[in-house]
Amino acid sequence: MNLSWKHIILYSIFVLFLASAYGQRAKTKFDFDMDAVSAELKSELSKQKVDTLLQAYYFFDNGRGDKATNFFFWTKDGKNYVKAIGVGKKEKANVHETMDCPKFKEILDFYFNNIKQIIGSEPKPSMIISHNYGFYVLLKVNGTEFKTYLRNESWIDNEHPRAEWIQMIAEIAKPYIENK
Repeated sequence: MNLSWKHIILYSIFVLFLASAYGQRAKTKFDFDMDAVSAELKSELSKQKVDTLLQAYYFFDNGRGDKATNFFFWTKDGKNYVKAIGVGKKEKANVHETMDCPKFKEILDFYFNNIKQIIGSEPKPSMIISHNYGFYVLLKVNGTEFKTYLRNESWIDNEHPRAEWIQMIAEIAKPYIENK
């Protein structure tokens, strides 16, 4: 078989194209290891069919920030748990051990006892700060979802039920955020 240089070049281009296409497909869809680890945990919890899942993501509203931490609270077979996954050094996730979290029941009870106010209105911020940290919260329970985002100035020192609810979550989150 006698190949001309044109055939060799075309074959080489084709091989490079396939290698490039495979390389793009094999790339992770996450920019941060924290996101990949969080997605893996969320998928695992979904497969386990946990009773209740609350994800609270603490991050800087203008980007990730060095305190960014993803918290997962869940209930399985009547027991409550929390796991924190934060931004670590060199983009590597800082994964904390899964811990028992009996206070999660208080968070859920407060939510259900104040559901109309929590869902029905927004707390007014005590001040306006250009860029600040805040909590994005997603609660999944009994096939329903509730999502909210409150920046620090909207939940710190605020007596609105939604702000108080976020304060309860933040109380558990605080040691993970501060001890980076």
